[in-house]
Amino acid sequence: MHEDLKMELFKDIEEEQPLTVSELTDYVKEILEGNFKSVYVVGEISGFKKAFPSGHSYFVIKDDDSQISCNLWSFRYNQINFKPEDGKRVLIRGSIRLYKLRGTYSIDVATIEEFGLGELQAKFEKLKKKLSEEGLFHEKYKKPLPDFPERIAIITSESGAVIEDFKKVASKRYPSVKLFLYPVMVQGKGSADSICSAIEKANRSQNDYDIIVIARGGGAIEDLWSFNEESVARSVFKSKIPIVSAVGHEIDFTICDFVADLRAPTPSAAAEMILPDSTELFRNLDLSQGNLHKYVKSRLRNLSETLDNIEKSYSFNKPNDIISEFSLRIDEIGDEIFGIISNRLKYLNQNLENTGKHLVNSFRSQNEKIRIYKRNFRELDSRLNHLIKERIKLIRSDINQKNKLLENLNPDTILRRGFTYITKNDIILSRKVNAEIKDYVKIHFSDGEVGAEIHDYN
Repeated sequence: MHEDLKMELFKDIEEEQPLTVSELTDYVKEILEGNFKSVYVVGEISGFKKAFPSGHSYFVIKDDDSQISCNLWSFRYNQINFKPEDGKRVLIRGSIRLYKLRGTYSIDVATIEEFGLGELQAKFEKLKKKLSEEGLFHEKYKKPLPDFPERIAIITSESGAVIEDFKKVASKRYPSVKLFLYPVMVQGKGSADSICSAIEKANRSQNDYDIIVIARGGGAIEDLWSFNEESVARSVFKSKIPIVSAVGHEIDFTICDFVADLRAPTPSAAAEMILPDSTELFRNLDLSQGNLHKYVKSRLRNLSETLDNIEKSYSFNKPNDIISEFSLRIDEIGDEIFGIISNRLKYLNQNLENTGKHLVNSFRSQNEKIRIYKRNFRELDSRLNHLIKERIKLIRSDINQKNKLLENLNPDTILRRGFTYITKNDIILSRKVNAEIKDYVKIHFSDGEVGAEIHDYN
């Protein structure tokens, strides 16, 4: 404050020299506007209104004991990044202006911003850094979610639209799932404790939940602050059941999102992310049946061609010395075929049974269709086993017949029946004209040979 002006004003008053209202107002205006060109004031907005067509805004900033009028010109209003409203706590920078006509003063606002958000953001970043360094956000702690959840606990407000939106999506995508609401306070004093208590209750073993969903609609950072509390973060981390965080809108991030096993941008999106689409499941089931039929037909055709090729092959018709080896090979091929087809059918049948278990409660009308699939698989399995057994039986019978034929044609077998043959110089004499008198020959029996000389027998 200008000391000379202050002393002059007090001097005039002390000397009882009266001042006009305008003079006193001018003195005060000069003191205020000269010494309070830039002030920072914190308070709550009240009576905010915007004048038309000028676009200027007028309001009062107040605390528990006092209030000051404020003027926010239209070009300043267009520069702020939030919507001024009654009840919002703000930080104002401006200068003092005294309205001479009425003798009242106000603040000519230069800048205005929400007060406290900077502190909350700093607190958020500090806790985020602390928990990250402890490892609470690490991927190795993220628990996998089941593909076909049957029981889901939802921690949210009982009166909000979140639970209804979740139910609507669930009934459309996966009607067999059972939802259990754990009503909690989602903002305000005691809300963090309420959320932690619900997480603890949902984790009790008798509940047997597959997934816990923590959900809330959108809001400002102070509205969502319960989900930024350290106690909530540690409760989420301690949960033995996978937790999905669906807090706020897509652009909102909370500490709860980082600790949870899965973050969903909205509560409705959470339902779509964790619940399978039953329509798509049945479509894939039909597609799998068609592919299975094609596979079995193709496999039967390949097996038939393989067996035909084996039957016609050179190896199959080789002499007696490879018949035994070939028989063993046929057994090995048969075992391989049985193993491949049986394993494939078992795998496909198991997949079908697993899928059926998850769908049977809500899609009873599909039971008959599933039973038909299973019966078809069993029939295909039986027919395939019968076909392979008959084919191998036929091959073995043919091998045995050829083996007997080779045995009958074996020279040793013929000799044992009383026949002999004669050789001269190790050459078989098959005709009389090849034998001459005095020739030395050998007579071969089944048990040995003797020498002889040819004489004229006429």
